[in-house]
Amino acid sequence: MLDSIFHPRSVAIIGASQGVTATGSVKIGTAALKYLVEHGFKGKVYPINPREKELMGLKCYKSIREVQGDVDLACIVVPSKACIATMKECAEKGVKAAVVFASGFAEIGDKALQDELLGIARKAKIRFVGPNTAGTINVPDHLVTSISMSCEMNPFREGGIAFITQSGALGASMLSRGMDEGVGFSYWVSTGNEADLDAADYINYFVKDDKVKVITLFTEGIRHGKKFISSCLSAIKAKKPVLIYKTGLSEVSVAAAASHTGAMAGSDEVFDKVCKQFGVIRVDDVAELFPLAEVFSWVGDCLPRGNRVGIVSASGGICGVGADECFRAGLEIPELTESCKEKIRTFIPSFGAVRNPVDCTGQIRSSGTGYQDTVKCVMGEDYIDGMLILVTMAAGTRAEFYGREITNIASNTTKPVIVAWTGALSLAQDGYPLLKRNKVPNFLTVRGAVKAMKALADYRAYLDRILA
Repeated sequence: MLDSIFHPRSVAIIGASQGVTATGSVKIGTAALKYLVEHGFKGKVYPINPREKELMGLKCYKSIREVQGDVDLACIVVPSKACIATMKECAEKGVKAAVVFASGFAEIGDKALQDELLGIARKAKIRFVGPNTAGTINVPDHLVTSISMSCEMNPFREGGIAFITQSGALGASMLSRGMDEGVGFSYWVSTGNEADLDAADYINYFVKDDKVKVITLFTEGIRHGKKFISSCLSAIKAKKPVLIYKTGLSEVSVAAAASHTGAMAGSDEVFDKVCKQFGVIRVDDVAELFPLAEVFSWVGDCLPRGNRVGIVSASGGICGVGADECFRAGLEIPELTESCKEKIRTFIPSFGAVRNPVDCTGQIRSSGTGYQDTVKCVMGEDYIDGMLILVTMAAGTRAEFYGREITNIASNTTKPVIVAWTGALSLAQDGYPLLKRNKVPNFLTVRGAVKAMKALADYRAYLDRILA
């Protein structure tokens, strides 16, 4: 039934309108219709408003009962008290699914009104998003059933990441910022109060969609623990990573969640244990969610076999930083074999460091192939599970060299290669972008790169344990 939400053939906007508010923003009913039409939905659109005859060049209906054809999805853009009668009309019409945007339900303590809405929908077998939601987006199919101003971005950037968020406003800002930074998405859904459908339902749906490579969540609380665990197990069996950021570390955060969507945050310690037991990657910084998801999307099956990493740089200082960050994250930096060290000595200056981390020194630029040969030598060792390449100051042609050669190295190995690029990007405008363009995982800090490698290693361990 979620196909009617994410792949409808026809959409009714109940409460469609025109005009702006006192602050100059488009009305919610205007936004719902505007974004659906402007993003290029190919199906039938039915604006519903008893006071209008036409909206955005489309015939307007007084009631959904007047619509002649079938309606797969109803976007209900009316106040909370009017949602009951509207859902009844949808039931009479035979609507398959709905998105209920209105606030004023369980999040303000009116659970009875929310239960009444749910009862009507359940009896009519209508599955719905919300209430208190900002809507949904299907990027590949240009379906936008949302009232968020993030939908002013047009077109959206397409990719393999599905994003499930309880917060509409924050989730939309994260979506728009992510796309600004080059992240591509397949789906976005603001779950709101989750009166009917919850995060687990969306995970189960996205697990079966080939356009989804990674599933990300921003959550304030999990409503049905066993159901959520089951959905995470389904995801790991499908080898689709689930990444999550959850609020609730403090009492203030827990109280905010309860007043925002009616969610009960629960024990953070218990939630953390559940994530580790059932293969969910938890991030501790909301800004890390999409960069890490992008790494999983790009790496695919090229996961590290363990937590042993090789490190190569042209800076001894950053080698020390890399070693510290690996220690902090629990990644091993194994000593290289003597045969490997001897080989590296033929590639780098005599005053370089041939242990792991390997310091090629800045003089490596005098060699046309010494840098690449060193990285390949370390990466080729059986006891190395993944490579961290740390780039400090690189400008102009040297930056292009790094972008080109690291891309070649990463594309010819089954081990993950992650880059930390710490120099000025303004001096590497023709080099650094090559990494992102060729889907080589890259970060602007060593810690970011190391945390990404740790997440890949953890996920591989989850797969090995759960799928054994």
